[in-house]
Amino acid sequence: MVIRSSSSRDVEHLIAELRDGGTTRRETAVARLRLLGSRADERLATLIASDAPSDARAAALKAIEGREDARARQIAAAACRDSESEVAIAAIGVLRGSVAGEPGTDALDALVGVAVDSERDAVVRQSAVDALSELPADIVRPLLQGLPESLLPGAEPSSHPVATIGDPLSMSAWINEHREAPLSSLHEAVTRIRQRESDELPPQVRDAWTAARGAAHAALAARGSRVALYDLRESFDSTPRSLPLDFLTAMGEIGDASCLEPMAKAWSAAPNDAWWRARLQDTATAVMKREALTARQAVVKRVRSKYPDFV
Repeated sequence: MVIRSSSSRDVEHLIAELRDGGTTRRETAVARLRLLGSRADERLATLIASDAPSDARAAALKAIEGREDARARQIAAAACRDSESEVAIAAIGVLRGSVAGEPGTDALDALVGVAVDSERDAVVRQSAVDALSELPADIVRPLLQGLPESLLPGAEPSSHPVATIGDPLSMSAWINEHREAPLSSLHEAVTRIRQRESDELPPQVRDAWTAARGAAHAALAARGSRVALYDLRESFDSTPRSLPLDFLTAMGEIGDASCLEPMAKAWSAAPNDAWWRARLQDTATAVMKREALTARQAVVKRVRSKYPDFV
């Protein structure tokens, strides 16, 4: 695509804002670059691969986050190999959104490569494992040979205390007392609670288990982990009524573009619950602001078409 001179000048100005601007100017530049779409790709790729400050290069990657095209995946896959953790984690954030739906395996290969690289920073590796949780565990686990068992998606360590907790109040208490537990332990809590919720239980008991799962999601989100985002997203997508406040708190912290439609569906499913609907709209607005989602992006257009007045 040929860039018109006016667009070219806009891109150069915005690239300069990413490189040299403060936090507010960078956020504004990210939002505007997202509107320009692929027209800015080559200049963004050049900045990301340069020796500019890591926060500027990470911001450049935020400008392509939410895209599902091959060029965005190529740019992010290359940036995953960056020695700066901030840049690599931002690149992983780009790939996370496309790993489940890409026609090839570029994103999958890049994420697995980071996850199994013992020389990479532990935080970067955990970010890659979290991103891979978008895929079914039985697909991912064989690709992650060599990782500690506790880091694997879907790990079920039989000796873990969570496995012995048989009532929802005790589970909630354990989560509240162990908010700094390994992320794999909190993820296991989410998985085991979800299994209990599927049992034939009195409504009050099932609600107590749901509240415990919300507490686990809030604990994960407070530490920036998206390892259980798939479950959080599905909770909003399938609920016929309001969820405990912890679910909204977690969504506000770590929700992304893929979460807008599930929240809109939950909003639509509760026409008579004004409090819940208002909180859903507030949370969706917070996610859009944090993720710099605009009215021109496909996911926002789709949500506004299907659920008028939600955002």
